This record gives sequence, structure tokens and C-alpha cells, in this order.
Amino acid sequence: MNIKDNTLLIIPNEIKEEMILKITSENNLLDIKYISLEELYKKFFNYDIKAIYYLMNKYKFKYEVAITYLDNMFYIQDNFDDEKLNLLLKLKDEVKDYIITSRMDIYKNRNIVVYGYELSKFDLDLLKKISNNIEVIKDEPKYKHSKIYQFKTLEKEVEFVFDKIVDLLKNNININNIKLIVSNDYYNTLKRMSNFYNIPIEIPSDTKLSDTLVGAYFIKNYNSNIINEIKDKFNDVELINKLIDIVNKYVEFDFNEVKDLIIYEVKNCKIKNTELKNSIRLISFDSLVSDDDYVFILGFNYGVIPNIYKDEDLLSDKIKEKIGLLTSKEKNIYEKNKIINKINNIKNLTISYKLKNNNEEYTISNLNDILNLEIIDNNIDSFKSDIYNKIKLTSSLDKLVKYNIKENNLSKLFSNYQDIQYMKYDNKYTKVDKNDFNKFINNKILLSYSSLDNYFKCGFKYYLNNVLRISPYQETYYTVLGNLFHYVLSNAFLDNFDLDKCYNEFLNKQTYEFNNMEKFFIKKAKDELIFIIDTIKKQYKDTNLNNAFYERKVFVDKSTNVKVTFMGVVDKLLYKEENDKTIVCIVDYKTGNTDINLDYAKYGLSLQLPIYLYLSKNMDLKNVEVAGFYLQKILNNEIKKDNKHTYLELKEDNLKLVGYTNDDLDILEKLDKNYENSNFIKSLKTTSKGFSSYSKMINNEEINNLINLVDSKITEARDEILDTNFMINPKKIDNKNIGCEYCEFRDVCFRKENDIVILESGDENA
Repeated sequence: MNIKDNTLLIIPNEIKEEMILKITSENNLLDIKYISLEELYKKFFNYDIKAIYYLMNKYKFKYEVAITYLDNMFYIQDNFDDEKLNLLLKLKDEVKDYIITSRMDIYKNRNIVVYGYELSKFDLDLLKKISNNIEVIKDEPKYKHSKIYQFKTLEKEVEFVFDKIVDLLKNNININNIKLIVSNDYYNTLKRMSNFYNIPIEIPSDTKLSDTLVGAYFIKNYNSNIINEIKDKFNDVELINKLIDIVNKYVEFDFNEVKDLIIYEVKNCKIKNTELKNSIRLISFDSLVSDDDYVFILGFNYGVIPNIYKDEDLLSDKIKEKIGLLTSKEKNIYEKNKIINKINNIKNLTISYKLKNNNEEYTISNLNDILNLEIIDNNIDSFKSDIYNKIKLTSSLDKLVKYNIKENNLSKLFSNYQDIQYMKYDNKYTKVDKNDFNKFINNKILLSYSSLDNYFKCGFKYYLNNVLRISPYQETYYTVLGNLFHYVLSNAFLDNFDLDKCYNEFLNKQTYEFNNMEKFFIKKAKDELIFIIDTIKKQYKDTNLNNAFYERKVFVDKSTNVKVTFMGVVDKLLYKEENDKTIVCIVDYKTGNTDINLDYAKYGLSLQLPIYLYLSKNMDLKNVEVAGFYLQKILNNEIKKDNKHTYLELKEDNLKLVGYTNDDLDILEKLDKNYENSNFIKSLKTTSKGFSSYSKMINNEEINNLINLVDSKITEARDEILDTNFMINPKKIDNKNIGCEYCEFRDVCFRKENDIVILESGDENA
């Protein structure tokens, strides 16, 4: 490409860097400006975030609809006899204060050279506003290719390509000169083959920020303090910084008013791969290719290559024709010619296609009618990867054992790989290097009741869930409902509480989409909340603890050489400061089944209530004395009727506190003035012989023992985690495997019977 001095070179961003290096190496004294056509458009017409906000706020457009309208405004300059175009013109006038244009005189009197684009009349008219000296460069065909390889399956096709790559590498071809053109349905197979052949390949990530735990947590818990929450909860600095960059764009706005804009950006922010220095690269038909490159085009199938454009844009083909833009028909012609020209300009090229993938059938691209390539049916077995050979052998053995089918390659593979340990598997966890582990967690751990519970139920479960975080967060109706109840009840007893406002405020923040049945029940939930709030207010009349905390986060520093924080949230803490002490009652709202058994606390299990004791001692309260610690079930699936009580009485009874009560009567009296026949603590009754046998009473020494036990269990878990002890050791108590129950990783660990740890049952308190 012969580029003169004083040139504005318009090229796609994808090849800009390579083109700059190429031209600079040939002559670094030339005065050349590089820009893509899309970037040039934005210099003529761009818009501020305020324009998106304006359209969303005034016309209730979704984010993507507002963007589509704004992007198409550029093409509309005058009134047309067309309702859609005139609407765009009207909207363009409304957002004119938010339109951004750049100085164009820096490009005046330059030679304009266009490469890699098919220009429309609209494009040419735009460029003529800068210069009349415009040159469009197109590649001329240099090579003729004669073959295309046909494969029965996508996997066979990819295997063939990797075999070819092995041969190229053996012949000292630089791996950076090997390039693939593929569609994204090849990515997973390419990743697998890359591991099998030990050949690095750089595959673009389709992961979005919202797919990560950090992004999912941000969307689910969207609030004005969310960034600080995420900094406390997660260690991933790169992802957190991406969120901060997005949020900082909206500093001029009320955070809640721009929720839809921010969440849209989080859902569409791509997470880039770490770039590999020496690897096979995936390129497109727009990429630059040198004569030293070896290129493989995979998936040369009809409907895939070339891409087919349809008349389905906001601006129809009829409108595009009026204003001089390329129609879908013209784009299809350009796409076809672009691919044919690219093929005829690649010196070292291998083209292939598949007939089948995932039960879908394919045919060869219709471009072969023009290229007239000879079809080579190539489905010969290859044996160039030991790992892949072993996998093929086990697959063949499966077919022989299960279906009595003997494949042609079985004998050859079996004679070479008799040591594959077929039907045998060692599931043991191999210890992670401590230094690597500390780097992975960024020298920071956040522990909580749920992570502690995971660890003591099974070390490997903790590793997968809390370290590798391989379980994606999935919001359900029941999690939303539970969060709604917690949110409302955390505000219900504050001054100026407005149920409707609080209820709507919560639902307006939700991204979960309710079906019709769920919408019905979520509305009914408001009535249930009214009943719960009224019942709790009745309960408050019987207590002298007249102060309260709601949804109080408590952080306890447990750091060693690594920063370790234990964090818990106390749903409700009633308290009364008296002389030099503070009497407290701890309540945890439960929307599911309640478990108050302390028998297995010594094993680190069923620690939820003891942890609340521990947190109360680590609050900013002086000399805490615990009157009681309880669970309160705020969602009930069913009410069992009896002949002694009304339905409302039974509902009120279900809202009584379930847990442990201090047997010190002086303390107890502060909690419940009528403790002899408590109206809000379950089974707390007195008889002539003292407290009923059903009453769960606990003394101060036992409370302190539980607090010390929790502290020791947190320390134990911390030390074991930092020592990377993540063994597969699910716990079993009373013939119940609580480690594997409800575990979503059962198909990962291949747990064996001798991995299970049997814990002693017993009735003694921890």
C-alpha cells in the first residue's frame, strides 16, 4: 500500500495498530493520521450520557432503544415524507444540547485514503466535507486456491486443523504467524483441543461483567454505597475498577435515577482475556494477513460465511436508499466480495467445513459456487495428541462396553495406551501451593456464617464455592421474596416508616422478572407484612428493651499475615443500656426452615445463633449481657389448624421467637415483663417447679462458652483455609449426610464412601 505524506488514512480499528507498524517501518517520516470510519462519524456527531438519560426519562425508552435512536439521528438532516424519519428529526432537536461535535479543521487539505470499507454515497458526501482528494484502496487477487476439506463433525474439523498446526510448528513456523478465522460456536472445542495438544490459542472472552460474582452482586444489591460493600466483600481489583469506571460516568446524576443506564453498562461490559505473547490468534476477514502467515478458515458453511444482512434495522432499506446508505442487499454483495477477495489474497490458506454439529446439519457455503473449490472428504483418524488419544480410547471403550460397538481405531489406541486406568479415578484433592493461593485471593479473606458453614460441612465445597466461585448466582422468586421481607422489616420500626413507599422502593430496584403468578403473590406479600409488623409491635409491648438496631453489619478483624475479616449481619438487636451494662436480645429473621440445635456447634455446624452472640459482643456496646438469642420465622408455608385456636392466633404463635433464653431472672425480666407465660417467646413458661421442660434456658457461663467456641471455630477455619486444606470430607451425623445434602458440586468431587467423616451424635450442648 503506497501512502503519501499528509494523509488521513481511514481503516478499521481491528487493523489500525498493525497498519501503523507496517507503514512506520517502511517510512517513519510520513505525516499520517489514522482513524476508523466509526470514529470519524463520532467527530461529526456524538452524544452525551445526558441524551440517553433524557430519552429514557421522557419517553420511557429502554437503554438500547434510546441508543438506537441516537445512533440513527446522525443520518437524518432534513424533513422527509416519512413519519419515522421526522420523529428522529424531532428527537434530534430535543437533545441538541447534548450533541457533541469536534473540530474538523485538523483534517482539512489532507489526502484521504480509505482501506477496508465499502463506502456509501452518504460516506462519500461526508468525506467531501473534509477533502475532495479521496482514494479508496481495494486488494487485488494474488492467489488461487483449489481445495476445501469436508468433515463429518465440527470436532473432526478442529482435530484436523490442530494436526496441521503441529506439522507447521515442527517445521519451525512461528506460532504467532498461525491464525484462525472461525465463528464463536467453535470456541469451546478450540479451548479443549488447545489443552489436549498443549498449543496456546487466544480465544476472545464472551464473559460480561454481570456474569461475574462482583457484577451479579452489584446488580442484585444496587444502592448508593454498593461500591464500598463490594470492596469489603470481594478481592478482584480489576473487576471492581471496571465497576468504578462505569459508576464514575454518572456522578452528576442521582444514583437511583440512572440505575437502568448503569446496569445496562454492567451487563454489556466485556471482560477481556489476558493476552498471550506467543499463541495462535483468532482473526476476522477484515484483519491484515502477510505472506508469512498461515491461515485456517473453519466452518465455511452456508448461513455462516458470508454473514447475511436482513432489512430489519430502524432505518429500512427504502429509507437507506433515500439518504444514500448501504441497503441490506448492497451489504450482502459487499460481504461476499470482501470474503472472496480476502481468500484470494492469502498465500498460505486452508479452508474447511463441517456437515454436522450438535444434531444440526450443515452444507457448504454458497460462495463455493464462485470459488469452485474441490471438496476433499477428510475424516481420517489422527494420533498426534497423547491426551486426546486417551480420550478417544475411553470413548471407544465406552461404546464397546455399553453398546458392543467396536470402532476402527480401538485396537490401535488400546495397544498404545493400556495404562489409561479405564473406569478408575482418583478424586483426592491435591493441595494448592500457599503462595499461589495467597496471590489468588489477593491476601484477603472475608468469612461469614455461610462460608464457615460450607467449610465445616466439607472443605472442598468451600473451595469450589467460596474460593473458585464456580457457582453462578441465580436469583429466584424465593430469594427476592425473602429479601423483600428482610428489607421492609429492617425499616418497619423506624420513624416515618411508610410501608407502600418502602415496598415499592425495594421492587423498583429489582432486575428479576416476575411471571403472572409471582406478581400476584408478591402483591399478597404486602398484606402478610402488615400482619407481621402489627404482631411484632404487640410483642414489643412486653419488653423493656426499648432500643434497637436493624440490619447491623458487624466486622471482626481476624488477620494474620493475610487480612482476614469475619462479617455478619444482625437482623434485629433489641437492647437497653443500664448503668454500666447493656442487656440485649438478638433476633434473626428466617424465611426458610429454622434450626436452633446447638448439639453440633463443637463441630462448627449449626453455628448461626451462636454467631449472633459473638457479633453482639463485638458491637460498639458496653458490657453486653445477653437476655436471649432467637430465630423468628417470618414466612410460613402452611398453618396447622387445631380446635383450640383461631387462624389468626395460630399465625401469631408462628411469629413467636424460637431459641435460647437466659435463666437469670433479673435479665429475663428486662426482656419479657410477662415471662411466666410469655406472649412472644415460644415455649417459655413457668410451673410450680420452675421453667417448663420445653423452655430452652441457658446460663451466662454457657453463653460465654458459646461465644468462645465461635471465636475458636473462626480461628480454626481461618488457619485451615490459609493452609489450603480443602479436602473432600463431607460430614455425616445421625445417618444424615449434611455435607452432600443440597450440594451443587456432587457431580464435581466424585465423593467416595471413605471420604465421608462420621461425627458423633449426642445431646450434650457444645
